Amino acid sequence: MKIIDVYIGRSILAATGVVTLVLTVLVVLARLIREVDDVGQADYGWLAMLAHIALKTPTDLLYVMPVIVLLGALMALGALAGGRELIVLRSAGVSMARLAAAVSIAGIALAILVSGVVEFAGPAGTRIGDQLRHNALHDARAQTLGEGVWLRQNAFIVRIGGLLDDELVQDIDIYKLDDSGQLLAAMRAARGRMREQGLELIEPEITRISIEGTETLAPESKLVDIELGPDVLALATVKPARQSSIKLWHYIRYMQANNINADDYRLALWRNLVTPFTIWFLVLFALPFAFGALRGSGAGQRLFFGGLLGLLFYLVNEIVAASGMVYGLPPWLAASLPTLVLGAGTLYWIHRLD
Repeated sequence: MKIIDVYIGRSILAATGVVTLVLTVLVVLARLIREVDDVGQADYGWLAMLAHIALKTPTDLLYVMPVIVLLGALMALGALAGGRELIVLRSAGVSMARLAAAVSIAGIALAILVSGVVEFAGPAGTRIGDQLRHNALHDARAQTLGEGVWLRQNAFIVRIGGLLDDELVQDIDIYKLDDSGQLLAAMRAARGRMREQGLELIEPEITRISIEGTETLAPESKLVDIELGPDVLALATVKPARQSSIKLWHYIRYMQANNINADDYRLALWRNLVTPFTIWFLVLFALPFAFGALRGSGAGQRLFFGGLLGLLFYLVNEIVAASGMVYGLPPWLAASLPTLVLGAGTLYWIHRLD
């Protein structure tokens, strides 16, 4: 039976590899079309653009991974069914459960590979690629943060407009509130330095507010009791879906400590954790079709059918994740509900065919 496991697993992995290669070309071409207009601005040349695209490709592929995995499994198992290999195995007494175990080996291998992209290659590539593009286009070592990142910690509300390096920040606004939410002080500085003791403002303008009136100060520096690090700022500027589980977990704890709603980040964390199971079930989902709809179909029909099903699952997954939060579903349920339904339906279908 090990020969059967290797043969089926190798067939699925090979077909998935071919589909991945084809869709990678399409994904790279789509991003190339978006980026080519910026070539020639400042230091953003062809090499910088190609490096940026290469670094962003793993994350881009994650969006179409359900389509890739399902297409690869359907192509491989459909070809085995069309060549009568699966029928011969069934006639020889191999159960559907045993075939499902053989298919699961490839599914688990793909799930591990995708997890590596989700946790390491994707977030790292996105971070490095975005920084490379920014530095090349703006010819500066400062990384702007759009209209600024707003954070809250203890009695302080902080806005930071950009990063100069791992310690220096720029364009800083800080508002200090009392327990009832009344404004006590407003501080502004063009630059600041993140230290272990807090955030040091360099040549700040400080306005203190009290019942008696306001008082304006301009010291050389001011140390504010705010614990910020480059990781927190980086997490605040990157979409939750593009962050690793470990970083999401740390940022969720930071937000909880400051009484900030972290449901978006919890949802992203649960989606990261559920993704390997989704990949596994999608591969397993292709097995019953090999004995039904795809048994006598050609490669073109399998491609169309697999692409349609993969796109449908992707849309359902995105809709449930987005609407689940609106209707009060816990983040873990909103992230895992489509996968749970897919897994239960697949296992029931395989059991009925056995």
